[in-house]
Amino acid sequence: MLLFSEYLRELLHAKKMTVSALSRLTGVERTTLSKTLTGQRVLPYDVLGELVYHLRLTPSEEQRFRAYYDAQFEKEGTRRSLETVGRLFADLAELEFAAPAFEETRLLMSLETYAGQRSIFSGATNVQPLLRMALTEELSRPDARVELTVPPAHTFLADELLRRYLDGRMTAEVSQIIAFDPSGDGEDINLHNLECFCRIFPICLLSKRHYHPYYYYDSGVTARYTDPFPYFLATHTCVICLAEDGGQAMLLRGADQVERYHRHFQALLSQCYGLIQYTADPIEILASYDNYTDENGFYMVMDQPCFGRFYDEAVIHRYLRQQLPFYERLKEVAQVRFGRLRTVKQFYTLFTRSGLERFAGSGALDDFPTAFVEPFPPGQRHKLMMALAERIRSGNVTGRVMEPGVFPDYLSMTTSEACGVGFFTTEHFPLQDGFCSVQIREPTLCRAFHGWLTHLPGSEKTWTAEETAALLEELAQGSGRKEVE
Repeated sequence: MLLFSEYLRELLHAKKMTVSALSRLTGVERTTLSKTLTGQRVLPYDVLGELVYHLRLTPSEEQRFRAYYDAQFEKEGTRRSLETVGRLFADLAELEFAAPAFEETRLLMSLETYAGQRSIFSGATNVQPLLRMALTEELSRPDARVELTVPPAHTFLADELLRRYLDGRMTAEVSQIIAFDPSGDGEDINLHNLECFCRIFPICLLSKRHYHPYYYYDSGVTARYTDPFPYFLATHTCVICLAEDGGQAMLLRGADQVERYHRHFQALLSQCYGLIQYTADPIEILASYDNYTDENGFYMVMDQPCFGRFYDEAVIHRYLRQQLPFYERLKEVAQVRFGRLRTVKQFYTLFTRSGLERFAGSGALDDFPTAFVEPFPPGQRHKLMMALAERIRSGNVTGRVMEPGVFPDYLSMTTSEACGVGFFTTEHFPLQDGFCSVQIREPTLCRAFHGWLTHLPGSEKTWTAEETAALLEELAQGSGRKEVE
């Protein structure tokens, strides 16, 4: 890849622009531009827009220009990826599930009355009511269905879906097609893809299996600049086509038009990848955990520590409830699963003090309900916590206590850079309606989440190994005393 400085020199030559002229037009000091052209200085990000404008760059030239600029910051890209993932989990940890119920907008008029004979709407103050009316009208149907090709960056629609699902009453089936950026090599983290996923991930968790995102790769930008309405939202009765910036919309209400867009959406789906999987089956959940354990190890973050490295066949036989109708199958999967965890080279378990204390007090597991697994008695809790403490001290296990607010207490995550990433709701998920698993295999997303997890043990957001082991031993001694009593 060309250096940014080299490409900027090419652009100046092609546009017949001098450094002095560009400095005068953009307000960037001539000395700064000169040093940028020789690779001695990096331009501030906030001046890129001025350069793009005054160099009169085409859409493809701008794309290359910004790509070359970003390539200067490989380490900066990693930092931004860590921040993006960290912000997602911090926001989820603070999500207020007890928020007031979503108030349906009291529309002063119907969609038909609002639109009248108009088909074109301009400005957010006109487009947003149009979208809300169309959603509200569709959601009144028992067979409500919404199809979207609108990017997650369209914050109004994303927030509207999130609020409605958070209320718990929305049951409409929503399908969304998202364009992922294929650029980058095998070591890059694509921030566009990561930000898209982070925006829809809360909706996945809250939808009770009614939200279905799909993705495809799109390297072209031409269509977005030649089509005034490149995105659309389709319901049973209308289609709203949207401009790229969401500032304009075109309303289509003809039955033939709606049907045509519906068929088009289904055709697009056939070329997309499904992003998530939902399941409430305990056997599938356990098997899914195993899907994200690779030859390099096991990496997990959850409110409670994972003791799977210490579950032998005797423990499985003793505490797995034998009266379950699927006991034999579950036992078989558990034996394979935990047998593998006993032998993996790397074993990461990141957890919170409150989750550990809850385990020490009750012996119940957040990721396996007591209907399936009996709570461990005090003596077994003591044994497990002492074993984990010893392995942390020896370096055999990377175990750390996370600071509060780093990760939500109702979620677990296992990561593998090679195999994928799995997110699983636990017993503490407030909107529990069967367990929800969100599983991804897109390579750049996997690198982002795996990188965040493996970065945590060395960050200021976790305790040291010594502090973590000491807490485990302290709580284990308390469980030991309970056993004696």
